[in-house]
Amino acid sequence: MSPDPPFPTLPRLRLDFYEEAILMSRYSQTAGQLCTSTHAISAAHLTAACANLTAGSGLLPRDTLFWRQTAQTATLGIYVSGRRWPVYLEEESLLVPLPPLVFVGQGNQYSVYSVKQRPKDGQTRLYHAPCPNVGRDGRICAGNTSFPHCAPETIGAALDLFISGSRFNQHEAAGKCHSFPDDVGDLWRYLAANNKRRFPLSQLVTMNRPLAWVIG
Repeated sequence: MSPDPPFPTLPRLRLDFYEEAILMSRYSQTAGQLCTSTHAISAAHLTAACANLTAGSGLLPRDTLFWRQTAQTATLGIYVSGRRWPVYLEEESLLVPLPPLVFVGQGNQYSVYSVKQRPKDGQTRLYHAPCPNVGRDGRICAGNTSFPHCAPETIGAALDLFISGSRFNQHEAAGKCHSFPDDVGDLWRYLAANNKRRFPLSQLVTMNRPLAWVIG
């Protein structure tokens, strides 16, 4: 067994913000000794240093609508064309058409919204996704589903987990369509029983918000 290091893991650099000044501390270990140096820096110096930082997304998935990086957290939104999906609704297995969707991930939290066509700009109107287990703000109630941390290479798997890998119930099922306002699951049953291949867009309930609200 290797001996413990003389010091716990330390940051290489730390910034402390005070009313009067910004202090920058640097940490290093030399010959087993902890070395620290601290000095004041100006806001202009800090801004110039941050301006040289770069953030990259890597190869983004097809149909990516937007990507942004805030601190250590990335937010990624993709467009999902309307199609039929295999779903589990309580104890039933159904094949249900869903409308075009905007699927968004941030960390381990995912959200979903409906649109009537592929968005062209931030003013595209959002509609409630006609799905149970989605809050009024579009956030998905994960339940027992373990979503992966959102990244370009994992968001597709998260989408599949949400639609086809989850077992939907009556939670947050109201107010998601016009014909069955109390339970959108009844709309799913109707569409599946009648072998509908396209979701009727007239059933969508507006959120009275544009896509820009999601993009931030």
